[in-house]
Amino acid sequence: MIHIWQWLTDIIFPPSKPGLFIRPLSPDNFQLFYRPHKKGSVQILSEYHIPAVQAAITACKFENNLQATKLIGKLLNLWLVDQSAIDTVLIPIPLSYKRQKKRKHNQVERVLRTLPPLPFRYTICTEILTRTHDTKPQTSLNRQDRLKNMDHAFEVNKKQLKKISSYRRVVICDDVLTTGATLGAAKVALLPHLPPHTELICVCWAH
Repeated sequence: MIHIWQWLTDIIFPPSKPGLFIRPLSPDNFQLFYRPHKKGSVQILSEYHIPAVQAAITACKFENNLQATKLIGKLLNLWLVDQSAIDTVLIPIPLSYKRQKKRKHNQVERVLRTLPPLPFRYTICTEILTRTHDTKPQTSLNRQDRLKNMDHAFEVNKKQLKKISSYRRVVICDDVLTTGATLGAAKVALLPHLPPHTELICVCWAH
């Protein structure tokens, strides 16, 4: 009966190629693509060249696909539970007003919202970092232009700092790492406002 319903749904709402690709996957088997490694100072969770990872990120980012969001959330959960048990703030890279209005969701925030309880206290803070202006899509630029494009792209909402002052670890999250310009700009904006004892980590789903 479920297959018939799925077939009818697909006729009415034809699924995308990325959506079809990840349909057979569950979070438990998607964790096979967990490949944690570092790229410079950024923690990477998987590799973008893996078809399932690429499909999940695409479906999450452009289609607001709930299944894709949960799959990526599994990778983040695996990494988080392997970290030391200290209070943590999770900050999604904010979208520009124009991009947020167009997509109607922030794909990184959506992934963070799927996380189950962790072995330590954590909170998701979406208001501490804001975009100062609409930047050009990074994929359309070369390395030098990407770095210039993200210059002073973020500012800190100082009114929100008190909310995270007791947390010893801050994790800034983004989806795909290319040059690292986006996370680098976010880190430069936020780091001067954190207490000296705070650990600041940048994490991306894939590179």
